[in-house]
Amino acid sequence: MRRFSAITRPASTVVFLTAIVSLVLTGCSPSPIDGTATRATSDDSQVTPQPIPTIVVLDASDSMNTADAPGPRIDAAKKATVDLSTALPPETDFGVVTFGSTLPAEGTPRRRGCTDVVTAIPLGPLTATSVSAQLASIRAQGFTPIGNALQTAVDQLPSTGPASIVLISDGEPTCAPDPCETAKAIHTTRPDVTVSAVGFRTDAPSLACVAKNGGGLFVTADNAAQLSARLTAAQNSRDAATRLSTTSRGDISLGDALSDIRAANPDFPTQPTSHGDRTVYVWRDCTYTFDSADKLVEIAPGDPPGSAGITIDGVTRGTPGTRAIELYGDPWSDTDGVALFPADEGRRTGYRLGYEGGKSIKDGTVTTVILCGCLPASKPAPAPSGPATEVVTVIAVDKKGTPINGFRSAPSVVGTFMNFMESCQIALGARTEGLYRCGTTADGWAVCWKKTAQWMLCSRDPWDPVLSPLSYSADELPDVTPSADPVPWAVELSDGTRCLARNGGAWPKPPEGGFEFSYSCRLGSKYTFLFSRNGTYFDKSAATWTAYHGDGETGAPTPVPIKKVYFSAAE
Repeated sequence: MRRFSAITRPASTVVFLTAIVSLVLTGCSPSPIDGTATRATSDDSQVTPQPIPTIVVLDASDSMNTADAPGPRIDAAKKATVDLSTALPPETDFGVVTFGSTLPAEGTPRRRGCTDVVTAIPLGPLTATSVSAQLASIRAQGFTPIGNALQTAVDQLPSTGPASIVLISDGEPTCAPDPCETAKAIHTTRPDVTVSAVGFRTDAPSLACVAKNGGGLFVTADNAAQLSARLTAAQNSRDAATRLSTTSRGDISLGDALSDIRAANPDFPTQPTSHGDRTVYVWRDCTYTFDSADKLVEIAPGDPPGSAGITIDGVTRGTPGTRAIELYGDPWSDTDGVALFPADEGRRTGYRLGYEGGKSIKDGTVTTVILCGCLPASKPAPAPSGPATEVVTVIAVDKKGTPINGFRSAPSVVGTFMNFMESCQIALGARTEGLYRCGTTADGWAVCWKKTAQWMLCSRDPWDPVLSPLSYSADELPDVTPSADPVPWAVELSDGTRCLARNGGAWPKPPEGGFEFSYSCRLGSKYTFLFSRNGTYFDKSAATWTAYHGDGETGAPTPVPIKKVYFSAAE
């Protein structure tokens, strides 16, 4: 789970405009604590670093060699540090403290490894000297003495005045002292010094605690692009709180109860606009949408909604769609000029970006940014690129009751409907009237065509050409009406697996996640299933249909393409 949270300072603390503090935001028109007006615009979408002494505490422990940034994490962290130094105003005091960079974790006693803290760049005015060159020789190899590194950083700061310490780390500390307590001591002694933390591919509680106790900002990053943007945001936690984080904006978060928001903000409106089961409040140039349980599900700054939205990474109106893809990966959906990207997968929040100028977000330009609790439980499967699903309508008997289209009647009577008639209903996959399904178990007949006034020709699956003659009494058949959108009688997968719609019988407990058994499948001696999910049998959004497939025991069902679907009809 990836999280971002603004850590707020007690209301009693005295704050100066130049201090790096967390803003307690009470609407979409931010009101800084000192009372001055501040508004982020599309011309200034990135959080601008403050011109105050800044020290980056850089994790160079062994785990930072993991190559998933993409590339080694340490390389991404170095680049993000360089990007921050470049963004700072000239002559701003800047420094870098590393930990774990000189003593390898393997073979080094922990007691000694926990002293591995180095001032890579002493705090001083930024000059033409390349920060990149000064960081080039740093190797990731050691332990994680975060507490000692934070103390080394604060010891270099001027004795008075606002300053910022920003920690980059990918995990928990492995050494005393407790960095959470160290951050608390720093901020208690120096309230104008903030300690923020960026969790790189982690939301470790210890890092969140460092930011909370340090009066700063905690933000996570999943890739190099996010790391660069969010390191800068962490340096200026006050302005960062005006942006749409992955779960909130300022002190208002998705999932918050309306009553709690109103209690914290007495001027929050009391008269909403209703839209179906949703209620909408417009407050301070921002639209807040609540579900039927009065839980916040959407934050949309601006008028029209989302037109003034800015993500923590600077995505806003005018941002190229390619930048959104660089930051958040491929969209989970992209239709009709709206693309949905993951913000926090664990909390199922997303950035819903409107765009114009292209058929997809990658060719367009962002027009609106909305934070919503609208991310599906899992990323939808990509649309299949194979051939379109073939729709087959099976007509096995003509109007005279004669088998046609390759079907034939069995040479002798198989039985009667004596034990089936109480449960006759519309046939499986029926597209017309005059077709019946009779039987209470899987041994029943899926589709029966009338042959005469006393006989039907029946089938259990569309692949068996032999129809069974079964007798009935006319008064035993109910009036049946086919569905406007019938579920197919049978399905064939691309690998030749054949599946029959559930027709009675005993079935085991389905997998969790809204799945229900819908078809039993067989390929040779292998038995599997197709599943509906939340009442939906097939995804028909593309030319190739898909359905969830699995054995019902090992692992969650996964989407597979459907080669053919079979319906039934009378001539």
